[in-house]
Amino acid sequence: MQSIDNYLSAWNATTSNERYSFLINCLATDVIYLDPHIPNPVQGIEEMQALIERFRTLFDHILEPEGDVDMHHNVFRLQWRLQRSNGEILSHGLMIGDLSATGMIERIIHFVDSAP
Repeated sequence: MQSIDNYLSAWNATTSNERYSFLINCLATDVIYLDPHIPNPVQGIEEMQALIERFRTLFDHILEPEGDVDMHHNVFRLQWRLQRSNGEILSHGLMIGDLSATGMIERIIHFVDSAP
């Protein structure tokens, strides 16, 4: 699914402009992001970009899928991992999301199964 590929690419982009380009092509403008490490929901593309920018200043790990995307009724789930180029894994978990009728991501919920 192109939106999910663009979302993962946004996390792995090396520049802000590149990241924003991926985000506007995969997220609904009023997207909501929930994560156990963040006390309040992240809302909108700009807040999502700011979150990713902060994360990338701390970690150089690549966000990648573990297996295929499972999807039904405009809901997807994906096992993910954060991994360095040397193979070291920072964490892995589950991502669940809702897609709009046009295929844009409207909501993302991250679960972290393990982290250091």
